[in-house]
Amino acid sequence: MTSAIEVKLSRTYKLAGKDADTLVLREPKLADLIAIENVGRDAGQHGAAALLMAQLSGATQPEIAEMSLGDYAKCDRALRPFTVIAEGGGD
Repeated sequence: MTSAIEVKLSRTYKLAGKDADTLVLREPKLADLIAIENVGRDAGQHGAAALLMAQLSGATQPEIAEMSLGDYAKCDRALRPFTVIAEGGGD
């Protein structure tokens, strides 16, 4: 099981109602991905990624949307180990 990933941000943001300069992303469950697919059906790639970041961190999607593109990209890269499904069915 993968542990949570902590992403250091370039500045302080209001996340989960608190000032924070890091975003902690817990490991997603299949239920998280299904929820994002259902809720973010028309959100596009970046909208769905922002929803997933919010779901996994406890922040809201509007809070995530206030991130700079650089911080968003850093968080998006951090999510990749969680969302890449191993070819051939995994371990």
